[in-house]
Amino acid sequence: MSEFAREEKVKADIEAKFAGAVTNASVQRKNRVWLELEPSRLPELLAWLKAAGFDHLATVTGFDEGENLGAHYHMTDTKMLVNVKVKTPRTNPVLPSVLKVFPGALSYELELQDMLGIKVEGLPPGRRYPLDDDFPTDQYPLRKDWKVEEYLAKNPLFPTEAK
Repeated sequence: MSEFAREEKVKADIEAKFAGAVTNASVQRKNRVWLELEPSRLPELLAWLKAAGFDHLATVTGFDEGENLGAHYHMTDTKMLVNVKVKTPRTNPVLPSVLKVFPGALSYELELQDMLGIKVEGLPPGRRYPLDDDFPTDQYPLRKDWKVEEYLAKNPLFPTEAK
């Protein structure tokens, strides 16, 4: 029996259930399964993983790859991590919400909107997070092309007195 038998089974089960929507699935090391997924299938896959015992959404990590933005959803059953990567074009970044599966994902999804400018469809209206409500809505601090100097020139945190 392979030392990665459980990981390989989880990977194979996901690939079979979500055929055509999963790419780049791999077992990178013990207790780690990585895969990329078509974004529209994200809530369905997370619900399936939850039913399979991966009932803890450990975190969501947003990223900027240049032409694409996206997120890694880190699911665990406390023994193994399944890392699901979804990406969306930078020109119209949209991902579906997973709140119906994991209500605790609210702060993660708000952060994707605030910090990377990814529209998360299905989020309830409300306050922003983690940025202040008066922070400019066209500024995304976690994007690689965001220029803090330009932001500070227009919105100084600590205005200096004229000399």
